[in-house]
Amino acid sequence: MKIFCKNPFPRIIEPIPLILIFTISSIFIILFSSFFFINDSLRCQKHITNNFGYVDSSTNLSHILFGIAGSTKTWNNRRHYVELWWKPNHTRCVVWLDKEPPKDQPWPDTSPPYMVSANTSMLRSITRENVRVEMRLARVVFEMYRLGLEDNVRWFVLGDDDTVFFPENLVTVLSRYDWQEMRYVGGVSESVDMNVVLSYEMAHGGGGIAVSRPLAAELARIMDGCLRPHENLYGSDARLWACVTELGVSLSKELGFHQMDIRGDASGLLAAHPPAPLVSLHHLDWVSPIDPRIPNRVDSLSPLLSAYRADPGRALQQTICYEKTKNWSVSVSWAYTAHIHPWIVQPWELLIPTRTFTTWSNSSDDGPFTFNTRPVGRDPCERPLVYFLDRVEEVEGGPVVTTSYSRFRPGQECGRAGFREALKVETVRVVSTKMGRGEWRKVS
Repeated sequence: MKIFCKNPFPRIIEPIPLILIFTISSIFIILFSSFFFINDSLRCQKHITNNFGYVDSSTNLSHILFGIAGSTKTWNNRRHYVELWWKPNHTRCVVWLDKEPPKDQPWPDTSPPYMVSANTSMLRSITRENVRVEMRLARVVFEMYRLGLEDNVRWFVLGDDDTVFFPENLVTVLSRYDWQEMRYVGGVSESVDMNVVLSYEMAHGGGGIAVSRPLAAELARIMDGCLRPHENLYGSDARLWACVTELGVSLSKELGFHQMDIRGDASGLLAAHPPAPLVSLHHLDWVSPIDPRIPNRVDSLSPLLSAYRADPGRALQQTICYEKTKNWSVSVSWAYTAHIHPWIVQPWELLIPTRTFTTWSNSSDDGPFTFNTRPVGRDPCERPLVYFLDRVEEVEGGPVVTTSYSRFRPGQECGRAGFREALKVETVRVVSTKMGRGEWRKVS
């Protein structure tokens, strides 16, 4: 069965066809756009609401210097997260350590170069070790600026040694801003309790903090004098934020920076990603492997990253389809997962993450979180059929990417008549055209 759809929304470019093909063992979804589709028998939509505005095409990855806050003690256990996204001679990055690595443990060739943070007299005068560590990490942007690379660095981006960045999407986000202004860009925590302890107006460091060159210059000028009055704050990112506010700069919040202050199964959050480029994931050691078929946390990121490399901008972008003759609702989080509900679920509900996770304090799976959530059905008949990415296909140099999602069977299945035909579907295949950075300008 083939169904052709046209875009009825005049504010979103010209009508573009979409084809949905059902077979006994697979579903094929053909996407030629990233935005909205509707007709009488099938309803597919790409939920986009953010206003991305102008994209400065002159900003590229060479203008970004990453600074990773690490320690000699933990680097060997955590370096694999950084090595997933760092590319030699392509991504500019420095790992900042507390001391030189042991001489009998050569620095890995697969890791970015490292530097040892300076020991200042200000830090030595603080007696509490944890405060000294946090002060050192807060000074990373100061030390990066002092490297003397500021003439061709527009943005200094801070992260932790367990942060996974998506650099091409970071370029897309930072291109929205004038790098010659003082800019402080990042995201807040997912858990209300952490924002209450810290602030809703602070970029949480593990999710990534982007500081424009002029702001980095001012921070370098005031940093040591600014940090001491704030030594009672919690965390290095809070101390950095305190200094930023002294300069009169507020946070530019971006939804693609993910602090991941949650625990448990993050799939409910990632399956309903907000309409923004995926920039970062943090705290991956504190959640279950994002692909439950792969027990190793680092390896479980590989399917997502393989699709991301083929089409960075589309990663985790959600598409919703309705096949009314079958009463099926299909939600695809591109590069990650697909869900088939053998009943009709309203779009507004599918856009809300399911509570497969708990708050950072682990007190309750009811939250509160900084976004709406909905409960996970306790009965198998109240839960969708779930598929995870297992193949990415593209023709070299071509505009089309095909992703395939295989059925995941976590336990008991629903035996109701309405599920029988859906249970025959083993694979969901999605064919899409690649997104360009400029497509985010079409977001309204």
